[in-house]
Amino acid sequence: MPAGHERPPVVIVGAGVAGLVAAVALHEAGIPVRVFEAADDVGGRMRTDRHAEGFLLDRGYQVLLDAYPAAQRWIDHDALELGRFDAGALLWTGRRLAPLANPLRHPAALPRDLTSRVFSMADKVRLARLGAETACAPWQSANQAATSLGNDMPAVEYLWSCGFSEAFVDRFARPFWGGITLDPHLAGSSGPLLFTMKMFLRGSAALPKAGIGAMPFQLLARLPEGTVSLSSRVTSIVVADGRLTGVRVARKKIPAAAVIVATDPVAAEQLTGVRALANAAAGVPSVTVFLAGERDPGTGPRIVLDATRRLLVNEIAPLSAAQPSYAPPGRHLIAAVIVGDAARNADLEDIGQRARDDVATMLGHDPSDWRVLETVAVPFSQFAQPPGIYRRLPGNVAHPPGLFLASEATVDSSYNGAMLSGDNAAGIVRRELAFAASAPRVERDAAG
Repeated sequence: MPAGHERPPVVIVGAGVAGLVAAVALHEAGIPVRVFEAADDVGGRMRTDRHAEGFLLDRGYQVLLDAYPAAQRWIDHDALELGRFDAGALLWTGRRLAPLANPLRHPAALPRDLTSRVFSMADKVRLARLGAETACAPWQSANQAATSLGNDMPAVEYLWSCGFSEAFVDRFARPFWGGITLDPHLAGSSGPLLFTMKMFLRGSAALPKAGIGAMPFQLLARLPEGTVSLSSRVTSIVVADGRLTGVRVARKKIPAAAVIVATDPVAAEQLTGVRALANAAAGVPSVTVFLAGERDPGTGPRIVLDATRRLLVNEIAPLSAAQPSYAPPGRHLIAAVIVGDAARNADLEDIGQRARDDVATMLGHDPSDWRVLETVAVPFSQFAQPPGIYRRLPGNVAHPPGLFLASEATVDSSYNGAMLSGDNAAGIVRRELAFAASAPRVERDAAG
């Protein structure tokens, strides 16, 4: 830059967790940043709305896995006042709810679970062995877990290769990991299965007192006031002499020392032209039906899985049992989650009523005990992660020079992946700017 001029800020496009982590990392390293967000608030998909009746409704069913490495680095868990789900599940067999618990957290339940007929003793031994292997693995992401296999394969094939029975796969693995990956066929990479197994063994699934949207707001609080501009869509990037020099927002050019595009993969491809990013066709949908009632679901803070795989609802999450702040006093809130092909149904009213009936069936309640509060469809909850995809994902550095990416689409489809990507992008930009600042001195020294 000419003498007497300050370097322009690093511009970050998108105020989801990837963009916010990148912004915080750069700001705390002494580098000025500006963040432009097209929506009316921060968080991307991680947002929470307060219903008129006092319920907290996240933008779809989401939980915080408190063992996620990136979350442990960037999020103050104690400040979130977490409410945790129990380390176990209730399996709907078609006749009753069969309990299954993590023996490390519930050793008293071990005799009962060992004699349960939901799946065989041999499967329980295999599960314990696999759990011991994953708990000690050094992975920091599902990407690393998949890559460590050498030859990534569909999650269901990985389970078959470990010797698990059809009963275990159909009654537990498909509804449990199918709920996590939004694919009950388990046709995607083995990475998310292995990594989330490690996360559940190392920690818990939890909900912040103020909802899942409290996580991005905690990051926002670490930035100077005025850093983030809401309802401000970046329409294009500006390139001069083969290098990125800024962005355009409402026809106004904003100079930038570098630009980090941290939007969802579809918007990022439209803005940058990077074709390796997941496109709209690669989006995996989900539907969450929030149900309110005055009757206690009777499950405690433990999820319910459809082990029959005959119902529309894949799982029931008793939200207010895990985090009481999600419902007003004397009321209860549960989330009925629909995944797979059923989540592509456009008739949300029909989905809501069928979900209420399924919930009543599994809980042994009358359908009138529960009322559909809201049905939330998220067409792009995750991007598809077929075997081998992680080797094909783009890196953080894009073209032209000065353009960088921060997105789950550079790591894996999770907010752990998004935070890791934001951290990585900030580190690369920091080094690039330091190198650029030192270049004139190097040239002067060489000339002298």
